[in-house]
Amino acid sequence: MRKPTVKKIFARTNTDDFIGRTSLVAELTELARSGSGGLVLLASPSAGSSELLRHVYDRLFFEQEEVIPFYFEVRRSDRTAQNAALRFLCEFLLQTVAFRRRDTRIIDASPEIAEIANLAVPEDGHWIDRLVDTYTSDNKVSDDRSFIRNCLSSPLRAASNGAHSFVLIDDLHIVYDLEGGDAFFDDLVSIFERSSIPFVLSGSRRSIFAQTPFETRALDVFSFDESGAFIEHLSRSNKIETTDQTRDLIAVQLGGNAGHMALLFAAASTKGAALSTFEEVQQVYTNEIFGGRIGRYFDKIFDDLVPDAGLQAKALWLLTENLEARDSRIPTTYWNRHSGLSNIELERLLEALHHREIISLASGSVEIDKGNFALCDYLLARKRLEIDDESRALAVGDALAENVRRAPQLMATFYRRTSAIGLRGLLTAFAGREVSSGLLDYSKFKEKLKGGDDAEILLSFQSDPDTVSLPQIVYTANTSAFYPKLNELCEPERSAVGLGFKDKADKEETVWIAVQIDSKLEVKRELAEFWCDRLEMAAVNSGFADHKLWLISPEGFDHDAMLVLREREAFGSSRKQIDLLAKVLDADLEVEIGSTAEEYEIVVPMGGDTEMIAAHTVEEIAKRHDFPTKAINQIKTALVEACINASEHSLSPDRRIHQKFVVEADKITITVTNRGVRLIDKQPGANGADEDRRGWGLKLMRGLMDEVSIDKTDDGTRITMVKYLHRAVTADAA
Repeated sequence: MRKPTVKKIFARTNTDDFIGRTSLVAELTELARSGSGGLVLLASPSAGSSELLRHVYDRLFFEQEEVIPFYFEVRRSDRTAQNAALRFLCEFLLQTVAFRRRDTRIIDASPEIAEIANLAVPEDGHWIDRLVDTYTSDNKVSDDRSFIRNCLSSPLRAASNGAHSFVLIDDLHIVYDLEGGDAFFDDLVSIFERSSIPFVLSGSRRSIFAQTPFETRALDVFSFDESGAFIEHLSRSNKIETTDQTRDLIAVQLGGNAGHMALLFAAASTKGAALSTFEEVQQVYTNEIFGGRIGRYFDKIFDDLVPDAGLQAKALWLLTENLEARDSRIPTTYWNRHSGLSNIELERLLEALHHREIISLASGSVEIDKGNFALCDYLLARKRLEIDDESRALAVGDALAENVRRAPQLMATFYRRTSAIGLRGLLTAFAGREVSSGLLDYSKFKEKLKGGDDAEILLSFQSDPDTVSLPQIVYTANTSAFYPKLNELCEPERSAVGLGFKDKADKEETVWIAVQIDSKLEVKRELAEFWCDRLEMAAVNSGFADHKLWLISPEGFDHDAMLVLREREAFGSSRKQIDLLAKVLDADLEVEIGSTAEEYEIVVPMGGDTEMIAAHTVEEIAKRHDFPTKAINQIKTALVEACINASEHSLSPDRRIHQKFVVEADKITITVTNRGVRLIDKQPGANGADEDRRGWGLKLMRGLMDEVSIDKTDDGTRITMVKYLHRAVTADAA
């Protein structure tokens, strides 16, 4: 057999240039070799899902000879499901023959299907001939659905003849744009659900989320660290000068979007521009927004979604109205009134924009993520040129000046966020513990312990008779979730609220409000008074009667400031004290940066109908984020069932149920965790009465939520439930 002479077939980048997805490539390659199992890849825009699948294909083609890799990309140019199915069959045969022959030139040549049959190795000839007959059969005229299923089943038919494949289907969301695409999708899912061959289905996360019964995996944009590594690689490969500062700016401003970062460097390379100062970065970036590669990327999205020029202009105007609205959110009724579309046409438009993540649809409203700078800058650029009719020179010049001004402010905000203490995690770790007052009272710490060795300080804390009883915190959130005006003074991560009880008896309620403030020296009286006043205002507006204020600064507080805190019965701590407190409580001070999700955590005791506390809490959270009433009731019922399942027979040593609610623009994810005997996922009716009750509870949860999974942890069980907001809204509207 002829050995391949190239190292790329479908991949567009060399292996050394493919950054950040190495572990996932290895995982998918192992899935192919396992011989069974499927995975749905939920991809965010420009996260590199297509290139990932292409690299997996190339690696399997060159590195082994047992499993036939098959890569199929759904295309809008197919127009109909039948055409897509025909191409599916043809490309499967083409890639199978090329792999069996170990000759990539067969793929490059794209022979006719009759030629493909002639090129097949002898042991494959009989079954390939039958599949070719399917391709040329008149059945495709008389029974489109049956013909499509026959084409999509070709990997299964090959497997029954000893030719085992690994199927990689890319851009699956596009099937919905094809005539007959819904049936194509349903048939594809049905075929692979009953098959044993390994496969990966990849597509837009909002389009195919919760649409299949298969295991899912999210493919998100790069993290900040991954973005930095990718930018450094682009800098070396394109021979473009960057600095640590500009690397960070590019990573933050482009939000970890690998595609946009690559386009920015391609533009700089073409123009021979450096990216070593903020001004140089913003010069290239601004040109990219105004008709460059990034601008054309968004142009194509809008041309695909809204091909009519007049309607596109209306959509553009309405999107810029969103940007100017409070919280970047306006009612769908406003779109309905100004778009001139029928209800059905508007629903289709909004769904299309939602699936491509141009907007987020919530209950009766349309929202744009202002943290997506590239999208927002693109929309404003088009508004200035096409709606405001500004000259291009003026629009570009003003935008460049604004982007240059924004850069240092953007990075200052980011650095403040990354330096934030994980206050919510710290509050949760209180757990009703008794600790030395020196861990919270800066005066005592400064007088006796400041500057000492950590081990010696911690040892002295252990024997300190002067202690503070920390509350049993059951619920945490950013303070701005209760008092949004605080966002005007500090980043959301730098202030947190912890709701709980003064002791483990769970009788007397209390609230702690903490804030991390900036000061290069010890905080003075005026600044301490300012923050006490702000937190008191947050407490009053939130209805927190019994509350404790906790101020934290890097270098602590001077004498007069501590007097103010004592008058307010507040605590004042230095960053050093916080680090020591975290060690004592075994708390994690890391803060996740880059997520737009709102997170809430509670801990409730088992028994005593405490699941109703959880239900009431999640109801308030869902109302705050505009979930419809029907969805809220479904979420509450599912959560109660999850709590009951967590309580029954768990033999939990701490008799606690830990719950976390993560609310994003289009969904809420609820995690219920307990220690003790692991919950077994069984269908109702399989065992005795207790097992049956548990099974029916799981069935009910699955009926109420869009996605439910049960995972074994080291010493217990974790139930994860997802309710997709847009689907909930659609269901209510129906």
